[in-house]
Amino acid sequence: MIKKSKKYSEEELAIGIIFKDFRISKGFSQMEAAGNEISATHLSNFENGKTILSTHHFFSILQNINVNMFEFQNSLNQYLQEKDLLLFNMEMANAFVEKNMSKLRIIVEELTKKLEMDSTSTTTKKYKLDYIRAKSILSFIDSSYFLTKNEISFLETYLYKLKEWGQYDIALLGQCAQFLDWIHLMELTDRMISPSQSASNIPYVKQAIIQTVLNIINVFVDAGLYAPARKFIKYLESTDIHDYYMFEKLTLVYNTARYNYKRGEENALDVMKSCQEVLEFCNCFKTSNWITTEISNIEK
Repeated sequence: MIKKSKKYSEEELAIGIIFKDFRISKGFSQMEAAGNEISATHLSNFENGKTILSTHHFFSILQNINVNMFEFQNSLNQYLQEKDLLLFNMEMANAFVEKNMSKLRIIVEELTKKLEMDSTSTTTKKYKLDYIRAKSILSFIDSSYFLTKNEISFLETYLYKLKEWGQYDIALLGQCAQFLDWIHLMELTDRMISPSQSASNIPYVKQAIIQTVLNIINVFVDAGLYAPARKFIKYLESTDIHDYYMFEKLTLVYNTARYNYKRGEENALDVMKSCQEVLEFCNCFKTSNWITTEISNIEK
């Protein structure tokens, strides 16, 4: 574990330790990792807790060993036994697809306890947003869960104040969309997809935007609001969705067919069934089962 230091905190010392682990596992010497940014001696001092690096130097040497920030953050959080943002996203997404109500309830209960224990903490805002998000996801499976007016107001206030939308914020909007009124949902979606957003071309952010817009299309279709649904379908159709994101492309085909069926095109049901068959062929059985249930309900 980390040796205690009067000069630096446990978290600061952990950064050097995790970097050293990555460097060695990747087969880079200290001189190779330091490159032209810092001296090998400076890097050695950083790895051994004698000094810390500026953000600029740290990002540069991280690139020198071919490690991105998500990989580093994940390892750092596991070392410090903290909750990683990406793991939290995946944990909730998997529980939702699997219809694992017990897991989602446990997440909601854990966040409720954190809010009760840290009611005056600076992290309360973060915990409250996580709680709202988890409860909203659970509501898809258990209708006894819903967002209160105060929670919706808190959520909207947070989203409207955003100047830059990140992956967390994008997922938050998509997973809570069903509780927002239609006008606010349209306005917030327009802000999220605005060309002025500097992070929108980062692959994982772009994928999050696509996934969230797909969710929002369904919300509008379910509400019978076809004009905004069509608007966002056209937005995705004009977006360069890479073939890497085959699942998102297939979901767009399915959502468009679902929209067309709701508008009265009976043949669109055949397209929906074709999408379900593709998912089965790819062994995506959990998602396929969701679609099978939806198609069965339509046909009744």
